[in-house]
Amino acid sequence: MAQKLPPQARRLRTIIVTVPIMAATAYVLYERLALGKPRRTLPRETPQPPTTNEILPESSHAGSERWSKGE
Repeated sequence: MAQKLPPQARRLRTIIVTVPIMAATAYVLYERLALGKPRRTLPRETPQPPTTNEILPESSHAGSERWSKGE
């Protein structure tokens, strides 16, 4: 198991991890707010309604003739 860090080292580790995240976030916000760059979005596909063939397998259509003849 790793040794516990002294308080001064924990503060330094926190600074080393946090500063790059804050800098990247600030840069992205600057681009969006000051420069007017649009927000990045993921492309979305429009959902297509499922067809009958996708819902029911071919084997389920086999008995449908019997019911359509009125038997």
